[in-house]
Amino acid sequence: MQKLKELTLPVNEKPKKNMAGGIDCKTCEKEIPAFLRDGLPNRELGIFLRHLDGCRDCQDELSIQYLVYAGMPKLETGETFNLNDELGDFITLEKNRYRRRMRLKVTALLMEFATLVLTLGGSILLVMLW
Repeated sequence: MQKLKELTLPVNEKPKKNMAGGIDCKTCEKEIPAFLRDGLPNRELGIFLRHLDGCRDCQDELSIQYLVYAGMPKLETGETFNLNDELGDFITLEKNRYRRRMRLKVTALLMEFATLVLTLGGSILLVMLW
């Protein structure tokens, strides 16, 4: 279980405005609602997660929006929850989903390549035997 505290930068380190993946904080913050709904396409999800890993401001904004998205309904029903633990679990879950999606994408590309090679190889063999 990865806690949000483990994902944050040291307090004295300033957040960068343009991180790995090429998005700035404003773009990242706009994508938080889609991230919480699992609505980011693979490419955008990877960029979002990379930015989030290195930006404390966006981590804080995600905490606030996660509280509204997931915490408020629990508070209304009287459920107790630990925001840091649940958000950390959610981020870990999304990172794992992203990794699985990327592995699936690579596997699909390799299968397409193998199909192409076998098809061409079979065609060449037929021509040679003809």
